[in-house]
Amino acid sequence: MERDITRSLFSSRVAEIKVNWFKNREEMLAVLPQVEDAVEEYLVLQELLCRGEKLQAKLIEEMAFLEGAENHPDHLILTLEQRYSEHTQLQSRQRTVQEAIQSKLADLDQWISQYQAAFSSLEATQLASLLQDISSSIDLGPPSYVPATAFLQNAGQAHLISQCEGLEAELSSLLQQRRGALRGCLEQLHSYATVALLYPWPTLLRHRVHQWKAWMEEVLMDMTVEHCQHIYRQYEALFAPQPPAASCQFLSGVELALQHQVADTNDRVLRQAERLKAEGTTAAACEEQLQEIERCIAVFLRENGEPGSLSLAGIITSAFCALCRRNLVMEGAAAGAGEQLMALTSRDGAWFLEELCSMIGNVSALTTLLQRCTLLPHDLELPAPTVTTQAVYLANAVYTCLQELNTNFHQIIFPEALRCMVQGEATLEAMLAELEQLVEQSSDGLGLQGLADSLQATMGLDHNSHNHESHNHGLQISRMLRSQYSELIQPRNLDGPDQDTPKMSAGQMLLVAFDGMFTQLETAFGQLTEKLSCVEVPAAWRKVDVLREARAAQLHFFDGAAQRQLMDELFFLKRLQTIMDFFRLCSSFAQTLSGSCPQTEDLLPSNGPVALGKPLYRGGSGTGSGVGVVSEEQMTRPIKAFTAEFVRQMLIGLPSQALGLALCSTISALGLDVVALVEAKDFGAESKVVLDELCQKAVEQSLASGRVSQLLLNRATVLASSYDTAWKKEDLLRRLDSGLEAAKASLQRCQLHMAMFQWQHEDILGPSNQPLSVSIPPRSVILSNMKKKLYKLSQDEGAIVAVQEKLASLEASIEQRLKWAGGANPALAPVLQDFEMTIRERRAMVTRENQRTSQVTFLCSTILNFEGLRTRSPEALNMDAALFELLKRCQQTCSYASQFSSTVSPLELQLLHRLSPVLDLPIGSPDWLSCAQRQLEEELSVERRTQEDREQQLESCGETLQLLVDSIKTILSNHNRQLADVKHLLRAMAKDEEAAVADGEDVAYEGSVRHFLLEYKAWQDNIQLVLFTVVQASGQPRNQEQLDLLEEIPATLKELHTQSQSVYNGLVGFASPLVTDRDGECVSPVSTAQTSFAAAVRCSGVKTQPDSMSQNTRKALPRNPGTPADTPPSTLLMNSKGLNPSPKRAVRDPKTGRAVQERNSYAVSVWKRVKAKLEGRDVDPNRRMSVTEQVDFVIKEATNMDNLAQLYEGWTAWV
Repeated sequence: MERDITRSLFSSRVAEIKVNWFKNREEMLAVLPQVEDAVEEYLVLQELLCRGEKLQAKLIEEMAFLEGAENHPDHLILTLEQRYSEHTQLQSRQRTVQEAIQSKLADLDQWISQYQAAFSSLEATQLASLLQDISSSIDLGPPSYVPATAFLQNAGQAHLISQCEGLEAELSSLLQQRRGALRGCLEQLHSYATVALLYPWPTLLRHRVHQWKAWMEEVLMDMTVEHCQHIYRQYEALFAPQPPAASCQFLSGVELALQHQVADTNDRVLRQAERLKAEGTTAAACEEQLQEIERCIAVFLRENGEPGSLSLAGIITSAFCALCRRNLVMEGAAAGAGEQLMALTSRDGAWFLEELCSMIGNVSALTTLLQRCTLLPHDLELPAPTVTTQAVYLANAVYTCLQELNTNFHQIIFPEALRCMVQGEATLEAMLAELEQLVEQSSDGLGLQGLADSLQATMGLDHNSHNHESHNHGLQISRMLRSQYSELIQPRNLDGPDQDTPKMSAGQMLLVAFDGMFTQLETAFGQLTEKLSCVEVPAAWRKVDVLREARAAQLHFFDGAAQRQLMDELFFLKRLQTIMDFFRLCSSFAQTLSGSCPQTEDLLPSNGPVALGKPLYRGGSGTGSGVGVVSEEQMTRPIKAFTAEFVRQMLIGLPSQALGLALCSTISALGLDVVALVEAKDFGAESKVVLDELCQKAVEQSLASGRVSQLLLNRATVLASSYDTAWKKEDLLRRLDSGLEAAKASLQRCQLHMAMFQWQHEDILGPSNQPLSVSIPPRSVILSNMKKKLYKLSQDEGAIVAVQEKLASLEASIEQRLKWAGGANPALAPVLQDFEMTIRERRAMVTRENQRTSQVTFLCSTILNFEGLRTRSPEALNMDAALFELLKRCQQTCSYASQFSSTVSPLELQLLHRLSPVLDLPIGSPDWLSCAQRQLEEELSVERRTQEDREQQLESCGETLQLLVDSIKTILSNHNRQLADVKHLLRAMAKDEEAAVADGEDVAYEGSVRHFLLEYKAWQDNIQLVLFTVVQASGQPRNQEQLDLLEEIPATLKELHTQSQSVYNGLVGFASPLVTDRDGECVSPVSTAQTSFAAAVRCSGVKTQPDSMSQNTRKALPRNPGTPADTPPSTLLMNSKGLNPSPKRAVRDPKTGRAVQERNSYAVSVWKRVKAKLEGRDVDPNRRMSVTEQVDFVIKEATNMDNLAQLYEGWTAWV
């Protein structure tokens, strides 16, 4: 109730002051632009005065210099003419040389931009699209003369038809020939791009054009003889015909090492192909055979029902036992290899991981086959076969992730990382630098090795106080490092904070892809350990030999969460070390390919095991050349080392446990009580049950019980054996196929690296005319063929242009004849239109062909220019000679400048530039001195008069500013007097809003009274700032500090203009609008200048909107298009009501539906004010006045001259 009263009182007070309030607003909005213009004019005058003072000082200095020449016969002015002549000549020569250098720089910049455009086209799909466009035969469509054939024959111009036919045939033949030449150019460009796109970034920066551009820019900055000599020495170091012997030896050694890599990889490809050929079949054929066996098994199970299922399950279980025993042997061999596990291979040369993956894959295939068999109901107290077989699948998933980690590394990560490193991908280098810095800062000075050692030392030890603290410290650092690393690989805003969606850079995507494979492995391993820990294994099963031996083979146990977390953090550190070691190797190899010798300790890997944090690579070469070139096999050592460590420390024993549990649950499902058999025997403490015996007893028991027959067992044995043999054959062929494809991809990469290295160092190594492969011809052959094709294109282009000109002449003749005839025969108009359309279509097609030709010609010519200037070709030597001549001119200019000991001072140059357009006398002569003195005096006199005028203008502008300041003060005085009536109500309304917020009501801050008061305070501060600054600056016209403050005032005034509108309109917006029902009964106060509360009361018949209507609803009412934007809300509502009267609707109670009387809110507000008067709260609603105080207040208000002046003059209130 109190809030409504306050709001009503506020609305009534606003109705009283609204007219004067808006008048005050208009005055304020009118004076602010005037102040802004005056301030800007004042600043301009101050700047002109400052410039005039500086000019006067220069004129006085020049006059003093000339006056000194009159009394001193040896004054410098007497030699000025000679010195100025020499200075002019020197400036002319320097300017000529600089213009020549800038012209050459423009040419070099153009070449560089063309190189960049050409290589961008080679990298994109433009070559493929061009080749696709010209692969089909050209279709010119109907000849241009076809629409006019009948007309020409009737007109006796058949010879024109024959001429057109001949030219059309010739043009079609030439265009087809040009397409053939274009196809040849594109093929050569493709061969070139295959190698050239691998150029290292330093090679492109060392290009002759880039180097000369940098040298020419340096000469422009510092044109001295010494600098020119320095450029000569740099040229000799980079492009000398005889490079240093050490460089030649290094490059030759790298070439030899790359040749050995190509030969070794080629031998590996041949061996892989021979081995695959020796198998005598293909993986597809084996897959068909395997599918046929699966169909036979399905028929067997369908025909024999449960006996067939149990027979096949028994045979598969027996096979499982053999595979489980073999898997235990292989895991034992892997565990026995220890840190040498990375080098462990089979007799066939297969890596240990391939054998383990093949083994667990075989188990998974048989498990899938076993699930097709219907088993006996299992004991609910024992693990179900479906649960244990799920553990087998999860173990297979872990090995699959390991295999994919190595396979995807070879096929995706390694080639892409090597390409980015060789080409100098900036985003990848930045990411690796951030990773190095992150490890250095987050590892607490320990490094990855120290962190791993601290975690490794706590494994298997009792956690006493010291070890426990060290353990927790290492875990805390590792987790923090993991968190910061996760943030490092998150998408970022590459284009700044305004970018909507974060994106990944090329380097970040590569690092994320690499890390994602490790994360996938970590997830799969976590699922396996979780599954094994969830299986409730009976105590009797643990005495089975397979489970006991698998448990014993484990290096670490994951029964507790702490141990698992410790191992996860340890292998996270190993993951980071693997990533950093691999990219370090890539960087070393990229540096070698670019022709720079890397550090010897970073070149080649050791042959021993890779320990975390230990030096992974050391110098030395197996080629005997003394040059370290990292092979692909050596660059894959970090990932192999990680795989071996993961299998040895984390995985060994877990797959055998999963398989043992699956076997025990399957044997139990075959009807054999494994628990009873184990407990029935008197075993010692260290005794164990042989799984093979349990399997044999299960089969025998099934035979004895009659659930299976020997015949079914024999048939099941044949089917299972055939399936197992076919699967192993298909798996072997699949592995051989993938190995052959990987070897071929490796050979192609080696050949490309070899070709790229030879191409970029051809000046030293000499041209190689022997192709490395069928797809990579020598560079000289490619460029030679490209030149021939380009020459053929130019010849075809000339012939095509000549034929087109002849054809265009004939077409113009035919068109002219058609127009002449069309004047007399309008029926020829369609013929003329068809003829013109045919010509346009053919010319558009020829234009497209010409555009393709231009693109290919640009690419070929740019590549030929690039390669010609990259090596010591005649073109490159000619360009060097021209630039050396330019350098020689620079040296001569510098030598010429050193001959002059005297110079022209800046004062003398300034004086000559001022007098040269006027005086045409010998410099330094008496006449010249007198004329110069007289001219300077005249200029000084003019400038002084101008300064006086400016000072008067400045004084006048300052007075204008003072008047405007006084106007603003007057407006503010009126503003404050009007606001005094409602300020206390505004504060009360703000307190009501704060109380509502404290009570939990949802009160929006935007548009609230609190927000308005804050904006009003900012508006007041800006007003005071403007007034204070303008008064201070205008009172101190030469104070630079005050002028600096005044320069900020125009922007503040613009802001004030916007704030003023918001403040004045915002205050009225808080009042409840008054709405009239009759047009013209109560018009806008703005237009009729109602100035009193009585005038507002005359509108008491109007109705306001219901109190339930929200502020947003009031804002949404339609606005009359002719209404000004700043019209008060009440005026808008009155106008809208007057223009669009609408019938009243009865207000009904929502519960009863009965009509209720609608209150007049304005009448309520008047009633509230009357009540406030009766209670003595009219002046201050927060304090109740006594009767005496109320009478005194009314007497003062009634005798107030301001109030009396506003009364109607007819009342003669002054009488």
